[in-house]
Amino acid sequence: MSTNLSPKIASIVIIFTLVFAFLGYFFSDFLREMQMQILTLLLVTIGLPHGATDYLLFKRGNKDKMTRKQIIRFFISYVGTVIGFLLFWFIFPICSFVVFITISAYHFGQSNWESTLSVKAYSVIVNILWGAFAIGGFILWSWPESKIIIEQVIGSPVEISDETSANAQLIVIAVNCAVILLLKLYKAINKRQMWAELGKIFILSVLFYSTPMLVGFSIYFGLWHSLSSLNSQLNYYKRLWPSFNLKHYYLQAAPYTLLALAGLCLMILAHPVLLPDVSIISTFVIFIACVTLPHIFLVEESYQHLYQ
Repeated sequence: MSTNLSPKIASIVIIFTLVFAFLGYFFSDFLREMQMQILTLLLVTIGLPHGATDYLLFKRGNKDKMTRKQIIRFFISYVGTVIGFLLFWFIFPICSFVVFITISAYHFGQSNWESTLSVKAYSVIVNILWGAFAIGGFILWSWPESKIIIEQVIGSPVEISDETSANAQLIVIAVNCAVILLLKLYKAINKRQMWAELGKIFILSVLFYSTPMLVGFSIYFGLWHSLSSLNSQLNYYKRLWPSFNLKHYYLQAAPYTLLALAGLCLMILAHPVLLPDVSIISTFVIFIACVTLPHIFLVEESYQHLYQ
């Protein structure tokens, strides 16, 4: 969650996060039974729409001057990237998984630091480290669950113990805290920003430690990452078109959100044939990886002018 959210919305997100952390700690079985519903709700309402206006980002990157040929080329390239990465995943699953985790870590960190470090030379390392904390939280602290999924999506056993995975996440947390203190020491962030970042790490750590894997992922991805990114895009479009509002945003996102949902449903229906030994959750992970890849590249390309 970046600083672009209003204090009221940020407070609501924090309260929701702590409520789910409480439920996870005391009623973990209940949350485990509800995790697919929570994931679906946040994915459909916030997660997919936040990446479904990529066409508008591309359009603005071309100064709103796009020929029909450019439009067709955009959609062919976008869908082609999704299909191409899916095929690449089938051929080189381990490599694909590593690529996906690395660029996702960078993307999550970029979203978190967007108004602070987006143009700094050292931001790449800081972004990846922060994203590694977020990803590690719902993977490494839910290792018995995530290990099964990872083994299915890469097609190979993973020989890492629960203790090792938990300790790895603690190391990632310590490194991120040290980085935040160094950023304050070298005046890259101020005291208020330092405490805000340390507070984020603490609150998310409580969430990840207390909740099942999919719940931790859903709350982080939906409320901390996607909502923040959606708000940044909305503010940007409002500067371009003063009458642009949340309703317009969802109307613009609706066709591509529905297309993504159709693709997900198709992949789920086809998974018994294409991936007979893989669970639906693992199929979902591969789908998210494929549709996320072009979004990450497009956001990176447009990042310099998106938040100016």
